[in-house]
This record gives sequence, C-alpha cells and structure tokens, in this order.
Amino acid sequence: MGWVRDVKTMIEDLQRVSPFMRVWGPLLNAPMVLGGLVFIYRFEAVLILVTCVGSVLVAAQIHKRAPFARLSSLVHVVWLPLFPYLVQVLIDRGVADLYSAWLAFVTLTMGICLAFDALNTALYFSSSNNKYEGADR
Repeated sequence: MGWVRDVKTMIEDLQRVSPFMRVWGPLLNAPMVLGGLVFIYRFEAVLILVTCVGSVLVAAQIHKRAPFARLSSLVHVVWLPLFPYLVQVLIDRGVADLYSAWLAFVTLTMGICLAFDALNTALYFSSSNNKYEGADR
C-alpha cells in the first residue's frame, strides 16, 4: 500500500532531521489515536480519530511532493471546524473524567498546532525561505 509507505517515509524523514519532531510527533498523534480507539463509542472520539488519521495521510502526500515545506502546516486546516466544537464540548462538560481530560489534551495540543501552523503558513507566503530550519542537513 503506497500510502502506508508514504507515511512511514515522512515519519522517518522528520525524525532524521528534527530532534523536536522525534518527541512532538508521537506525543501529538499517539494519544489522539489511542484515545480515539479507547473512546470509539463517543462521537467526538470518532471525529478526532478520523481527523488525526486523515491529517497524517494528507501530510504524507504533501511531504512526498514538497519535503519539509512550510506549506505542510496546512494539513491541520481540517482541525479548524473541529477545534471550536471541542472547546464548546469542554465548556459544557467541564473536565470531570478521563474522557473529558483526553478531550482537553486534544484541544490544547491542536490549539498549539494551529497557532504554529498559522505562523508557518504566513512565513511560507511572505518569505523565500519555505523550508523548515534544519531540513537541509
């Protein structure tokens, strides 16, 4: 399956050039996927799981065509409709159990990603340096 190979290649490339991504990638994606599977019977968990897996698949295709380009930050745009919904769910529920704590983690980490992505997208369109620092090592 080509898409599995593309994801594997992207992960290996990112880990090779970025010590930060060696930590951030698994810390971001593993809890989202595992939590999505644990709470699969919950609507928000299914949305998060599908969005996370979809984001990784799209990221792999962007990386395949333009390795290490800042444009890869656009992959998180699929989270934009989900982010305010998750914030509202947390406001309504509060953080009262393991499920809502997981929702809070997902919402916080995606908020951080979206902030970085906005910066990277702005840098992509406003600069001639469209590669991430250290990507040429």
